[in-house]
Amino acid sequence: MKRISFAAFCNMFMLCFSLSCRLSHHNISIHISDSEHYYKMYAHYNPNQTGAVDDCMNKHLGRHNNISFNNTQIDAHLTLDDGTKLYMKKNPGKLEIKFNKDENSLASYKEIKDLSEGLKTAMQ
Repeated sequence: MKRISFAAFCNMFMLCFSLSCRLSHHNISIHISDSEHYYKMYAHYNPNQTGAVDDCMNKHLGRHNNISFNNTQIDAHLTLDDGTKLYMKKNPGKLEIKFNKDENSLASYKEIKDLSEGLKTAMQ
């Protein structure tokens, strides 16, 4: 009887371990800092969601600026066609955006905030 209980315990342990490993790929971490002069967003997400993240970025930034974020890796200061300036570091599963409010318009700030909200949904 004790052998059966031990075997059942081992099987349950392995099942729980394998499920926790699979579920950990769905964890996302988004940190947004909105101060007087800067808006910053740092995100770690499942690399399988990169396509959805790229689509969201295309919708909010690409459509007005004739650029595509699909299948890109970026580590640069960008100036968009509308004059928006920002720093972006983008790799599958990771995204960092730094936006200086003093260098940009209120409309650009609102678009970056809308982008952040859209990204929260895209990363899930």
